[in-house]
Amino acid sequence: MKQVLRKILSSAIMLAALACGKDPFPGGGESDLEPVPPPDTLVTPGPDTSTARKFFFGANGHPVTQAAYKALSAKEQLELIKSLGFNIYRIDIAVDENGYSKMHNRLMEFCRLADEMGIVLLPMLYHVQMDFDGFEQDSYESGYQRGRNFAAIYKDYFKYYNIANELDNRCILPKMSGTLSSHYDLKKFKIIAAHLKGMNDGIKSIDSEAETMVNASWMHYRYLLMLEDYGVNYDVVAYHWYDEMDKLAAKTYNIDDITQFLCTKFSKPIWFTEVNIRNTMGNVADDVQSAFLNKMYMKCKSNPQVKAMMVYELFNQPVFNSIESHYGLFTWTQRYKQYQPKLWAEEQIQRIAFSIP
Repeated sequence: MKQVLRKILSSAIMLAALACGKDPFPGGGESDLEPVPPPDTLVTPGPDTSTARKFFFGANGHPVTQAAYKALSAKEQLELIKSLGFNIYRIDIAVDENGYSKMHNRLMEFCRLADEMGIVLLPMLYHVQMDFDGFEQDSYESGYQRGRNFAAIYKDYFKYYNIANELDNRCILPKMSGTLSSHYDLKKFKIIAAHLKGMNDGIKSIDSEAETMVNASWMHYRYLLMLEDYGVNYDVVAYHWYDEMDKLAAKTYNIDDITQFLCTKFSKPIWFTEVNIRNTMGNVADDVQSAFLNKMYMKCKSNPQVKAMMVYELFNQPVFNSIESHYGLFTWTQRYKQYQPKLWAEEQIQRIAFSIP
């Protein structure tokens, strides 16, 4: 654990010991779109002590694929996850043709330690390169083998599988919102749908108790409904939601709570597997991020159909020199060696420390 984090934890624990109690910190659309009223209250996230409903609260990271994470040990990353009160870590996994992670030994270390620490790992299994001029059957078979091979190796370590990532963006037509089937390139969609059906079927041919999820973002919920119609029997709606989407949905569609809106479209459990602000140049104030994450957490936690929220992502990624560079809950003070929490993470660490008996 880095020195700055130790200081935060020590300070929070000292303050908790002096406190009298354990009070929590205060903390133009289509015709099928109906207004959704905003919630009345705002609370900041603390540890989940409910036994009636399991809610996954966590972060995204890239511990077996990207440079900002590879330099840090599994133990250090999972300790950070734990210090934030998180219980799930979504990680992307690139595999070879036999289904093995390209960093198998490191992945196994994460699986072992996560199990010991009570943290669920959610693998995001990459898809193969899409051949949009090919045949649906070929796309299905490549997806089936990919899913089956991966599950045959890792089924003892995972219950939930995120199959592919944001393929809705590969078939959406230019300047379309995604609310209608006509907003998608149907030829591309069928290739994608066949591949996802194959991945889903392949995983479940090995792991009959697996729960799979497919993700989409913005107003692309119709894509997920189209997948259902195609016969992709995924179990969980995974959604990505960022602050500019939140603002535009309210302005354009009168949707003030995306969690409530999605409940009108799906009966499946809903997981928000990516949530954050856009911070393209890295100059957005930390309190903007903090306010948005707190607001989204409250909406997710208050909605019984929503079972998870994951912040994208744990660390800034300066190597990309793009919008991806500034999403982190932690920023680097010395590249890939020393880091410090941004405002929301610092406050969350203190909230969790205060909850220690």
